[in-house]
Amino acid sequence: MGKDLVLNLLAEYKALADANAALEEFEVDIQSVDGSHRFDMMHETVIKAYSNVTNVVARLSCGPTCNQNAILLNSHYDSTIVSPGAADDGAGVAVMLEMVRILSMRKRPLKNAVIFLWNGAEESLNDAAHGFITKHKWKDTVRAVLNMEAMGNGGQEILFQANSKEMIEAYSRVPHPHGNVLSNDIFRSGLILSETDYRQFVQHGKVAALDMAYYQNSYLYHTMLDVEETLQKGSLQHFGDNAWSILEYLLTESDLANIDRDSDIIFFDLFGLIFFHYSWDTAVLIHTVIMLISFTLCSIPILARFGRGSSTDVYRAAVNAVKFGVIVIVSTMLSIVTPTLVGAAFMAINRPLTWFAREWYIFVAFAPASAFGMLLLQQVLKSDARSIVQKASAVAKKDGPDVWGSSATDPEAERNAYNAVQFLFTILLFLANWFRLGSSYLVGIYLSFIVLGNIIDLLFTPQSKRNVEHMPWLTYVAALVPVAASTSLSWGVSYLFVPITGRMGATAPADIIVGVIAGGLTFLLLHLIMPLGYRISKAELREIKKIVGAIVIVMFVFFAAKMEPFDETHPKRVFFEYKENKTSGTRELMVAHADPAGMPRVLQLVEAVISSPVFQRDVAETDRDWATIFPFSHFIESYSFDVSHLAPPKPAQAPAPFLTVQDDSYSPTTDLRTLTLTCTYPHYIWTVLSFTAAVHDWSLSDKAILLDKFGRPGARRDHIIRHAGGHGTTSWNLTLTVKGRDKLRILVSALERDGFHEMVDEFAGGIGPARAARSWKWSDGWGSGEVLSRVERVMPEWVSGMFVGVVVSELDV
Repeated sequence: MGKDLVLNLLAEYKALADANAALEEFEVDIQSVDGSHRFDMMHETVIKAYSNVTNVVARLSCGPTCNQNAILLNSHYDSTIVSPGAADDGAGVAVMLEMVRILSMRKRPLKNAVIFLWNGAEESLNDAAHGFITKHKWKDTVRAVLNMEAMGNGGQEILFQANSKEMIEAYSRVPHPHGNVLSNDIFRSGLILSETDYRQFVQHGKVAALDMAYYQNSYLYHTMLDVEETLQKGSLQHFGDNAWSILEYLLTESDLANIDRDSDIIFFDLFGLIFFHYSWDTAVLIHTVIMLISFTLCSIPILARFGRGSSTDVYRAAVNAVKFGVIVIVSTMLSIVTPTLVGAAFMAINRPLTWFAREWYIFVAFAPASAFGMLLLQQVLKSDARSIVQKASAVAKKDGPDVWGSSATDPEAERNAYNAVQFLFTILLFLANWFRLGSSYLVGIYLSFIVLGNIIDLLFTPQSKRNVEHMPWLTYVAALVPVAASTSLSWGVSYLFVPITGRMGATAPADIIVGVIAGGLTFLLLHLIMPLGYRISKAELREIKKIVGAIVIVMFVFFAAKMEPFDETHPKRVFFEYKENKTSGTRELMVAHADPAGMPRVLQLVEAVISSPVFQRDVAETDRDWATIFPFSHFIESYSFDVSHLAPPKPAQAPAPFLTVQDDSYSPTTDLRTLTLTCTYPHYIWTVLSFTAAVHDWSLSDKAILLDKFGRPGARRDHIIRHAGGHGTTSWNLTLTVKGRDKLRILVSALERDGFHEMVDEFAGGIGPARAARSWKWSDGWGSGEVLSRVERVMPEWVSGMFVGVVVSELDV
C-alpha cells in the first residue's frame, strides 16, 4: 500500500515536471533486489539475507551533467510488525514527497542531481538500503545522503549522526537547528538498541551523510500508538523546513564532487536558535588554551605565597589546594553515587521504573539525592585564616564570643573550593580530549565560564581582602551561563533515555542507570553549590543538609508508594507469540518483555485466561523461541505457557516452511560437504535458520564471520541467518560448505504472514487524540489468532502488545 501511494503521487508530480522547462529529467525506477549483509548490535551478530525487497526511486536533475553528482534522500515506507508507523517512517515519506512536488514546479536550475529513495525494508534490519547502495544503477553517483528517520513520535527532529564538514555546513543553514555531537557519541557507543539506514550508506557506500530523526515521546515508538493522531502538531513542518534548507544548499551551492568525509566534527545548537560547528583540531586548540589559563589561575594562591611568605606558607597553600581538590572530587562522585543508591533502593524493594511515565520525573526522584551528595562534605575543611582566628579567639577568651565559629562564613575556603571545581573541570576536559569525545565541547564551555568567573574575582577583589571578602556575585553569574545553556540539553537527554529504559532489557538495572544519568545532569546544573556552601555558616549549611535529606526521603517514599510506571500513553511493551513446533507437536504461548517492571501482573492475567502454569525460559531458550526477532531476543525476558491442552485451533496454522537439498556433494580429500538449500515458505513473511556448524564458505556476502581468531575459515560456531522476502516471495536459497559429512540439524523459525492480522481504527472520545490508536482485529480466522485474541482481551490499558504467530521445525539435512 505504501509503495502504491508513493508511485501514484510520483506520477502526478512527473506530469508537473514535464511542463517545467527548468527541470530536464524526472526519472522513476522500481528496484527489486536480493542480497545479504552482516548486522551487529550490542556485541551480537546476525546475518541478514533478503529477496525481492522493493525500492521506489526518483531522480530529478538538469540532465547528464548533473547526474554525475547526486544527493540521496532516504526514508522507508515499511513499518515494524508492531506499529502502523505514522512517525516511523510515514513522516519521512511524506516530507520527501512534498519536496518532490516543490522541485517539480521549481524554475531555478539545479547544479546537482537529487535522488529520492523510498525503501521498502528498513525494519527488517536495513535490507532495502543495503540493496540500493550496493546494487542500484545510480549508486555510484551518490555523493551525500540525508537519512530521515524516527525513534520517537514527533517534536523537534534531532541531527544525531554526521560524518562530513560539508554536510554540517549544509545543516548550519536550517531555520530550526537542533543537533548535538553528544548524540553522535551516544549512538556510536551502542547504548541505544537501534540502528538506521545511515549505517548502510556510510559503511557500504562510503558517502558523506546526515542522520536526522524524531526522538521526543519515544514511549510510542514501535507501538500501536504510532498513528497520525498522536504525531505532535508542527512536527512535519519542522522536519520539512530543515530538510528543504539542507537540500537547497546541496543542490545549488555545494561542490558534491569534492565532498569530504570527516567524523571529527564538533556541532551543537543553542536553544534551537544558533548552530555552532567547528573541526576537532580547532576544538583541541581552544581547549588547550582554556586548560592552560585554568591551570595558571588555579596556581595563583600558591604562587602568591612566594616572595612574601615562608616555605611553610607555600607548602600549606599547596596542601590546602590538594585537600579541597579531594573534597570536590569526592563530592562530585557522591553527586552520582547517592542517586544511584536511590535507584538501587527502588530495585531492592521491587519498585523499579516508578519515574518512567514522564521524562522529567527523574529530576524529581533523583536530583535531590544528587544535591545532597554534593553538600554532604562541604565545610568539612576550613581555610588557614579561619583556623588561625579560631585558635586565637580560644586563647584570648576561652568563654567569650566565637569570633569565627559556627555562625561565620569562610571567604578563603570559598575560593579554594571554587578553584577545586575549576581544576576538576580542567581534568575532565583533558580526559575528554584524550579520548577524542566530541562532547568535550560541553566541558570546555563550562570551564571557560568558570575561568571567566575566577578572572572577575581577581579583578574586583584586592589581594589584601581575599581572606575576608567573598567572591563577587558576578563571578557566579558568569559561571552560571553554561548552566542555563545546558538546561535544554538536560531535557533532551531525559527525552532520549527515559523512554529507552522501557526497552533496554528486562534484567538491565534501569533505575541505577537513570540514577547515574540524573546525577550527572544534576552535577552539571548545581556544581556551584560546592563553593557557595562556604558563603553561609556551618549552622545554616547543616539545616540545608537536613532539609535536602528530608526531601530525598519524601521523594523516595512518594515514588515508591504512589507512582506507577505505566499508563495508556506511556505503555509497557509486552510481546506475545503463539508458537507451534511441527517437529515435537507442542503448542506454546510465549510472553516476553524488555523492562524490569509490571510483569507479574501480566503473567497472572495470562495464566488465568490460558489455565496453564508459567515457566521462565533461560537465555538460550529465549533466543530459540524468539529467533524471528534476533538479536533483540537477547535483551528480553521470556516466559512459556503450554497451550497443548486447549482444543486445537481451527483452522490450524499454515503448513510449516520446508527445506529441500540440491547439489549435495562431499569431498573425502578435504572432508568438506557442499550443499544448496532451498527454504520454501508460502505463508510466512520471514524465516530464520539457526544451526551450529564449521562453515568454510557460503553464498552470503559476509565471510569474515566464518573465520577463527587466526583468520582461518571453518570455525565451529552458532549461526543465525534471518531472511526477509518482499511481497510474493515464497522461497530463498543458501549454499553452504561445511566440515564433515554428517547431517546438519537446522532449526527453521517462521513468522506468520500478517501474523498480527489486520488493524482497525478505534478512537475513544473525551480525552483527546492521545487515545487514538489502532487495535488488533482478529479477522483472518487463523488458529493463532484464536489463542492470541484471548490474551489481548484481558490485557490492561497500560500494556502495548505485539501479537504474532510463529511455527518452528527442526530438520536434518
